[in-house]
Amino acid sequence: MKSGIFTTSLWLLLSRHETFAFTVTTSPTLSQSKTASASASASESASASALFAKKKKGKKNKSKKKEAGFAWAASFTLKPFESASLRDLASSACASFEGRTGKPLTEEIRKSSDVPKTLWNAPVACVIVGDESGDGGEDGDAAEATTAGPVIQYANIAALESVGLKPDQFEQLLATKDPESGEWKVSGKVDKFIDLPSVMKGDKAYESGYKKKMVKANADDAASVDITIESAQRWKLEKSALINGKFVTETLGVAYAWNSWVEGEDTLCRPGKVREVNIDTGDIEDKIKAQGEVIRELKEVQGFGNKDPEVSDAVQELLRLKALLEEVVASK
Repeated sequence: MKSGIFTTSLWLLLSRHETFAFTVTTSPTLSQSKTASASASASESASASALFAKKKKGKKNKSKKKEAGFAWAASFTLKPFESASLRDLASSACASFEGRTGKPLTEEIRKSSDVPKTLWNAPVACVIVGDESGDGGEDGDAAEATTAGPVIQYANIAALESVGLKPDQFEQLLATKDPESGEWKVSGKVDKFIDLPSVMKGDKAYESGYKKKMVKANADDAASVDITIESAQRWKLEKSALINGKFVTETLGVAYAWNSWVEGEDTLCRPGKVREVNIDTGDIEDKIKAQGEVIRELKEVQGFGNKDPEVSDAVQELLRLKALLEEVVASK
């Protein structure tokens, strides 16, 4: 009995031992660990390379944007009321005018906190004419320097309008000042010219009622017309400075201002695109009478009838003159 129990117990024990002996948990070998470690390292290296490439690519784009920004800044042009040199000119012109006449150029300037910007937008045309500096003498000897002629150094919106330019087209009229030498030069962008003197002869420093044909019509351009300023004002533009303990007066040029101008022979213009027919009604009436005599002679002396082209053309001219007279009378 005891022998049977012992045999049974031994069998159970061996059975359990056999089960445990064959329940094996696998673990990586040394070679497998090295392979896995190498794969992980390669993966991390590839990720790092990709990240570096991405950062490098981003830096390249940033550089391109920076270069584009520099290009924009280089092409940017300051407006006349933003440029330091032209702001000084505008302020000097307004101060000089008030000093010579005892009143501001416009009422807006009297209460302005930014005179150059106010003058730029003023309802009165203002131009400053100076001299373009020519080639200096040897080693820049000022005594041997020459002048190349008058140039437009400043013009506001109303002055630009008087020569057919828009506010953003000022570079087509204005000369530029070299910041280092201080000389005025006409750039290749200038294609409009105003014929106004850069000096005032004699001791006269201010003049009113000035009249000048400042633009002459181009014979090759049918749309081109003469432009004349009437009742304009002009004054010497000077600037005083203390040099070596003495006040020295420097002549900058001549400033001009006008409220209206005439295009051709019969169109009176004002700032803000105001156009009025400027014809003497008496002159038109005389032309109407003269044209009536022409028609009478054609019919009574030369024997032409109403249907003849000579008479019909003369009648059309008479009707045109009468319509023009009505237009002029209505505009006054």
